[in-house]
This record gives sequence, C-alpha cells and structure tokens, in this order.
Amino acid sequence: MVVIGDKPVGDGHPAYIIAEVGINHNGDVALAKKMIAAAWENGADAVKIQTFITRKFLHPSHPGYQYDIDAEIPHEKEQELWDFAKQEGINLFSTPEEFTSLSFIEKQDPLLIKIAAMDFNYEELVRRAASLKKPIILSSGMSTLEEVLSAVRWVSEAGNRNSIVLHCVSCYPTPVEACNLRAIQTLKHVLDCPVGFSDHTVGLHIPIAAVALGANVIEKHFTLDHALPGPDQKASMDPQQLRTLVDSVRELEKAMGDGVKRPAPVEREPRQFKRRGIYAADDLPIGSRLDRDRVLFFAPSHTGSNVTNWPSMKGRILVRAISKMEPVTLADVE
Repeated sequence: MVVIGDKPVGDGHPAYIIAEVGINHNGDVALAKKMIAAAWENGADAVKIQTFITRKFLHPSHPGYQYDIDAEIPHEKEQELWDFAKQEGINLFSTPEEFTSLSFIEKQDPLLIKIAAMDFNYEELVRRAASLKKPIILSSGMSTLEEVLSAVRWVSEAGNRNSIVLHCVSCYPTPVEACNLRAIQTLKHVLDCPVGFSDHTVGLHIPIAAVALGANVIEKHFTLDHALPGPDQKASMDPQQLRTLVDSVRELEKAMGDGVKRPAPVEREPRQFKRRGIYAADDLPIGSRLDRDRVLFFAPSHTGSNVTNWPSMKGRILVRAISKMEPVTLADVE
C-alpha cells in the first residue's frame, strides 16, 4: 500500500483516478487552468500535467519536436498552474521530462510524481526523481518485465519504498487488442507495490475492466474538447466522461464484494420463495408414511420444509394429518 496525501492506494482501497491533462492545453495557460479545474470538479483524485523544456529532451529531428515546442509552457508561466491548484485545493502533480523541470517540480512540493514511459529505462532520471521521497508512479509502456523490475529496484535503492507501477501501452489511441489487461495481474503477482493502468483507448470500458482485474490506479488523458489539436485528444475523456468513469468505478468496487460465496442479504426473501418446499400430494392422515409419491416439491419453501430436508424426512411417519397441498415440515414427522 502507498499513501498519497490522506488516501491509501492498494488492494482493499478505492482505485485512485488520475486525470492526465498532459499537454492537451496546447501551451495555453488559461485553457490548462480550465482543464485542471474541470478534472477536479468531476471527481479525479489527482490531476497531472507534463513539465518540460523541449530543447533539453527532444532532438530537433524527433517527429513530435515542433508540437512539443508549441505546447510547451515555460516554467515561469507554469507556476501559475501550481499556484492556482494550491489556491483551489487541487491535487496537481507532474511528469518531468528532464532534470531542470524535475528541480522545478520539486519546488512545488507535490504529493506525488510520475516517470513517463519514455523514461522508464532512464536510470539517472528515475533515481533522481525517486530521491525526492514522494510516492512515484512509473509508467511501464514499451517495457519488458525485466525493465519493470529494474525500475522498481532503482526507486528502492534511492531509499523510496513508495512505487506504483502502471501497465501501459504507448500508442495513441491504443487498439483494444493491444491492451493485454492480464499483464496487470502478472505485475501484481511479481511486485510488492500497487499496480495500475494508464489507459490510452477510446471510451471508458477498458479502464473499468482494468479495475475489475485489480488495478489500484487508473490514469486517462483529459480534455475539454476532443476536437482540439494534439495527438492525445482522441483517447482523452471529457468532463462528463470523467464523471461517468469515477461513478462507474465506484459502483464496480461495491459490486466486487469480498469474494466469499454466500447468499447476499437481499437474497434472504428470494431464497425462501424461489426455493422448493415439500407439500402433500393428497390428504395425508396421521400415521402416514412419507413416500416420494405422497409429496410434491413446489415453491415456495418454508421453515423446516425445504427440498433439501427430504432425505431426512423420507420414510418417516406423520404425527398429524396434513391436507392436500399443505406444507409438510420436519416438525410433522417422527
């Protein structure tokens, strides 16, 4: 279990839902504030952005270089987002893409931090982020199980015991056949930390299924308008979808139960009326011996008159007369 602020994250606790604004704001600080506020208002446990200086982590030949340049919010402007979140009581955190941005994030004193899938194998950055001793989310997109184990070990060796690993497929949007949700269960089996799912599919059914498979954290991109430019908009959820996701996950968690197979409290009445009792097939005088052809197994059952009582009643003698179609109970035989 990992505790983020006052919320425990792990098995037996509600799934922690993260709205990933990322760079869906396209560099517009005012739009970013609206997105952060809308995500928080619609039930997110945390809202995430990305903090970066493009020229310090992308080569100019990278296909996403110009988009990141256009979507980049300088640190002095991004400070407005952090100040806004603190003023509104919003749990904002970020992904650093290079060390200058990591130092900037450190000054904001967030409740948690995240390493992106692109840096999952970047030991120096992982160790430096882990040294902040904040709960750290590791997105395992594009990674092997061996790489997952290495990243978690780096965090631990940095003195940080608060890792959360997200299963992730780094494709935007992700086709459903690529999701491999059973990897969540594999990771939960081999790791001693919470495991979640960073979702890049279109729609909400896949992350809900991930919770049913045991995901402790759900992260999904968030936008105010799917028509905005940018590679993440299509796989993002809007405010109404976020509210639906949160409500659906909370209902699912209630529905999961404790795993003990037993009648639910709401089945007590149906258990009596939908199960079969034992009834006289004809008028039976006192002293009659109960044979199979003298009884009928009809619903509803009654106390002491259930089809499962028949083996202990068969062949016994009636101690009172019973009219046709009257229940025969254990108290009626000797």
